[in-house]
Parts: sequence; structure tokens; C-alpha cells
Amino acid sequence: MLRIPKTKVQHFFDAAVPPAAYAASGDTVTFCCQDCYNDQIDREEIDLRVLHIPYYNPVTGPLYINDAHPGDVLKVEILQIRLPEYGVMSVRDGTGSYRMEGSYTRLFPIEDNEICFDAGIRLPVCPMIGTIGTAPAQGTVISETPGEHGGNLDIKDLGEGVTLYLPVAVEGALLSMGDIHALQGDGETAICGLETAGEITVRVTVCRPDSYIPTPFIVTKDSYLTTAADASLDKASIAAARKMHRFLQEYSPLNDKQCAMLLSLQGDLRISQIVNPAKGCVLQFPKGIAGEQFDL
Repeated sequence: MLRIPKTKVQHFFDAAVPPAAYAASGDTVTFCCQDCYNDQIDREEIDLRVLHIPYYNPVTGPLYINDAHPGDVLKVEILQIRLPEYGVMSVRDGTGSYRMEGSYTRLFPIEDNEICFDAGIRLPVCPMIGTIGTAPAQGTVISETPGEHGGNLDIKDLGEGVTLYLPVAVEGALLSMGDIHALQGDGETAICGLETAGEITVRVTVCRPDSYIPTPFIVTKDSYLTTAADASLDKASIAAARKMHRFLQEYSPLNDKQCAMLLSLQGDLRISQIVNPAKGCVLQFPKGIAGEQFDL
């Protein structure tokens, strides 16, 4: 199985970045990842405000997938996320949602699939990929920003057993990923989840669908999730909802008005994160109730 080492990282989604590795459609690949702090925090005395980190969120890659062409869709099946023995959190004044003074950094041990938090609190891990995407057709997108290419999505559902569909805008797709979280709540309100290094194993498959796929599109065991990001949460929420509305029209026997009604009854509009340059929303809808036919 192909492994891309954590030394093969960069901080941008850009077609000009040379591939770190090559794969064929259907291959299984392991991405070895640094944490979002570029693996620079190894003790709690470090003050992130004075630590020199020009860019956060290093992403491993990019991976060039043979026979992936603009207009295709890349199916990424998340098979496994392996965590180290601890994770890092660093909160500070002027970031996130909360008023606080100074900077506070903690290293929390991970034991028996639980996070050993303070005051005897133990939390089950739920590993997820914070940043994953393909290269845009033009220009550069920093890895701290989400968008239609994917990027810093910070959606807590992007864990093991989940499939993510991403657009292919350039030859080879140029897939990169990183920013693993051992656990994160919706919103990521203090600016970080439990940030970790680790290894992500995925299967990549090139798809040429005949119908619309609302990329970036997440399929879990029980749900579909459409995603959108914008500096305005209002705009992001409307975009995520309209993507799911169109998806149901494409893949179910319902008309546009029926789809709207059903989504208002069974669709859950969620804020996925509020701390990136563009805020994120998802519309989550249960599988199976609309007679939808989606199988890629």
C-alpha cells in the first residue's frame, strides 16, 4: 500500500504544487500527517502567540490520481484514522468565540480510545479529518480556508466509514489532507478541536456521474450531508440547503416543492465551524426516506 510521509506537506491547494505521489483509481493510500501546529507543540509551556508558525494546517500530498480529469468527481472513502498517544489544544485571547486572557496550551493523553481531559473527565475519541481537498482550477487556496474544493472543512462527520465526494478541477485531482482531530464539536468554537498528528488511510476512486453531485458531499452510514462555506453564515446556510434541495430533485421521485417541504421536516441545518476565514454549514438529511437512488 502506498504511504505518503509527513515530510511531504504543504499549506496550499494549488495545481502548481508538484505531486508527492501517484495512484490509480481504486487504490488505497495512507497519508501520514502532522498536526495543525506543524508538530511544533510538544510541551504545555509553549505560548502559541510567540511561536513562529507562518502557516497552520499542513496538508500531506498532493496525490495525483491517474485518469482523473476536470469534470470528474473523486470518491474518497475514509477507511481508518490512526491517532498518537496525545493531542494538543491551544486557546488564546482574540480567537474563537470566548472572552479570555492570555494563552493556554494543554496536551491531553489518549488512552483506551478516550481523551483524559481535566477534572477527571474522560471523553470518547471520534477521529475526523479537518482539512481535505483537491486543487482548484485556478489560483491558490491556503489550507486554512474551506471552499468548493474542500479544504479546511472542519466537519465532525468526516471520520472512519464515511465517504467524501470532491470535485476534480485539474488533471490528477491533486488530493491533499491533514489537520486530524481526535474530537471536535460542531462549531469548533474555541478555534481548535483536539489537534493530533496521525495517519489516514483512504481509498480513492474516479467517478464520472451522469447527474449532479453537490460537492463537497458527505455520505455516512445513515445520512447525506451537503456543505457550503462563506464569510457570511447566512449565505453558507442557504447554499448548503439549496445543494441538498437540488440533490433530492435529481435522485428522488419528488418535485421541487415536495423536496422543500420534506427538507423542512427532516433536514437538519447545522453550523460546522465558525473559526475559519469562511464559516461552514451543513445540511444533514436521513438516507432512505425519499426513495432516493444514489450509488456511486
